[in-house]
Amino acid sequence: MIYKTPFGHLKPTTQIAKTKVDAVQRALQWCETIVASTHWTPVTQGKSISLRRKIHGQTIEIFPLEAARMDFGMKSRFHVEHLPIHLNNENACVRPILPRSRPLHSDMIASMILLLGRADFNPASVPRTLHSILTEQQLTSLPPPPAPRGAYIPGRPSTSGREFLPESQILELAGQHLNANFTVQFEKRDGTLRNMTARVGAWTGPDGEERDTNRVRDAMSYDPSEYNLKTVFDMEKSEYRNIATDRVTQISIGGDTLRSASAES
Repeated sequence: MIYKTPFGHLKPTTQIAKTKVDAVQRALQWCETIVASTHWTPVTQGKSISLRRKIHGQTIEIFPLEAARMDFGMKSRFHVEHLPIHLNNENACVRPILPRSRPLHSDMIASMILLLGRADFNPASVPRTLHSILTEQQLTSLPPPPAPRGAYIPGRPSTSGREFLPESQILELAGQHLNANFTVQFEKRDGTLRNMTARVGAWTGPDGEERDTNRVRDAMSYDPSEYNLKTVFDMEKSEYRNIATDRVTQISIGGDTLRSASAES
């Protein structure tokens, strides 16, 4: 089926859920509505339309149709974790904050069009990778970055007095059961217990969204394993999280359940 949008036509090679099609089309219509009252200039490229404007001598270009292609799981010249935005004809590497779940690319693109569509945009809302469009005065006005969280010292023992399952056993089980749901109970760094239904590996969710815990882990600024953490996908909250592999009190995986003396119902 071919979908007509304000920025060109889309022809997915696979069946797309109607709810997603409707959501993407609404987002693109929102983009079209926003553009009418902003400084963006539509630019026709082949059979698609992009949006372009200059800000303090820097050229920003946004590709709404490419965002829709990414939402439909179609092949794109942009990485799935990035928004289809160019800064001076190069990928601006704008991406949502991880590990939170990601909204539609087309929705996020509409927000970027709105944010940068006027002369008096808020500098504090501009992604760090686009800071070159800001003036020196705007850069000076930015709020200071939040204070970094205190670093976790690997190997620091728990002070709760609980008994935990061997970490090597947890890592081995997780590696043996990729792409399978499992339940786990572990102690958080604040000393409380957390129950979670999780999954590791790469798969496609029922909404057609690609999930990949390894890719999310590799995109982090640190290696979770150095802090006795493992990146998982929380199946109940639909968000990427980390579990403390050295503080697991109970795990049910592959049909087996292991419990330490400190596991709680």
